[in-house]
This record gives sequence, C-alpha cells and structure tokens, in this order.
Amino acid sequence: MSRPQQAGVALLLVMLTVWAIRSLAIGDDESATPSPATANAAADSAVAEERDGAVVVASADVEGVPVGYPPSEAGATTAAVNWVASFSTLVRMGPLRLSDSLQRLMTESGAAAGVDEAVADYLTFLDEFGGDFGERIWIEAPLRTATTEFTADAAEVSVWAALITGDPASGPVEVLWRTHRISLRWEREDWRVEAVAVQEGPTPVPVEAALPSPPSEFESVDSWTPAVFADTTIGES
Repeated sequence: MSRPQQAGVALLLVMLTVWAIRSLAIGDDESATPSPATANAAADSAVAEERDGAVVVASADVEGVPVGYPPSEAGATTAAVNWVASFSTLVRMGPLRLSDSLQRLMTESGAAAGVDEAVADYLTFLDEFGGDFGERIWIEAPLRTATTEFTADAAEVSVWAALITGDPASGPVEVLWRTHRISLRWEREDWRVEAVAVQEGPTPVPVEAALPSPPSEFESVDSWTPAVFADTTIGES
C-alpha cells in the first residue's frame, strides 16, 4: 500500500473512533425513566419469559436498525450487539436521515447536542473522502459480548468487533479490531443507546500465510445481512 493510501486509511479509522466517542455521548434523562417498581416488574416478567425458552427478538426497526427489545438483561445485550452490527447502516445515511434516526434510537436527554455533533462529524467524513463515502465497504461484525452492569433501567455492554472497510474498486480493504462499550437505558419502552465509547483492540496477529482477497470480493459480502440479525430480528414475510 502506498504512503498516501496508508495515511488515508489511518485518518479514516481515527475519525471513526472520534465519531463514536464524541458524537454518541448522550446524557441521562431522569424524567423519561420508568419508576423502579414499574421497571422491576417489567424486567421480572421478561426474565420469566426467557426462562420459558422465548428468544429475544427485536420487534421492529428504525431505518434498518433493529429496535423493540424486552426489558431484560438479554434484551439489553441483544440491543447493544445489534447496534454495533448496524454501524454500516448508520454510516450510509445522509445527514438528515442520520439525525432523525439517532434521535429516535437514543435517549432523549442531550440527544439534540449529541446528534448535532454526529452529523457534523459525518459531514467531515464527506469532505475528506468525497460523495462516494457510502460506497465504501462497511462491515462491522460483532464477535464477543459481555454485560458488565445491569439494572432494571440501565445496562453497560461491551462488544468486541471487527470493522472491515475500504474502497471496493481500488482497495485496500482492511480490518480494524475494536471494543465498543455501550451504555443503555430503558426509556420509552425500549433499550436506547445513551453513550458509546470505542477503543482499538484487542488486535490479533494476522496469519502470515493468508493472502488478502481482491477488494471486489468484499462487495457482495457487504450486501449480506449481519449474521447476528438472523435470530434476533423479524425477517420479511
């Protein structure tokens, strides 16, 4: 890879991390949080259903991002994992659609300020990489997850994922390993993202014998449905 290409990819990855940390840090909304008694009762009901073998499935979507989870730990974890898998959907939205979608997906308090920053950073992407920014390969694949904190109205979930991105025509297509730490709150009858912090790694050593595929081969894979959606979303009838 040439030095200009290396610099461009490095800038892109830094900008992606900054976007995730700066733009999606949303404050609390105490007024929208259900009372502890109501939230606890809902969580107990959801846990009972899961013990009976019910599968956690998002009941709807907002512009392709799954929503509508049960008020349980499994519901919060699934919401966080599907949020990470939806990165490619979010990054391909135009500014107006992105703003509207984030306001619907995230907690209400501070959403206006957070969404404005996200859109501003998105426009910076467009300035740096041109109008075909959305035509790049964008695949964020969640690999492992851990729920580190959970109450009836809040959860903290970590998701280790691989971000594959690059130009499908000229390449290079590269992978960035990163860990998302997602804060969620039970608000407006769903788990909604309150804050996201992303840090690079853990990063494995690549297999020396593995030869990179041509950039064009990633184009068809990029159109596939995220694997984590298979059992956690309602497909088209």
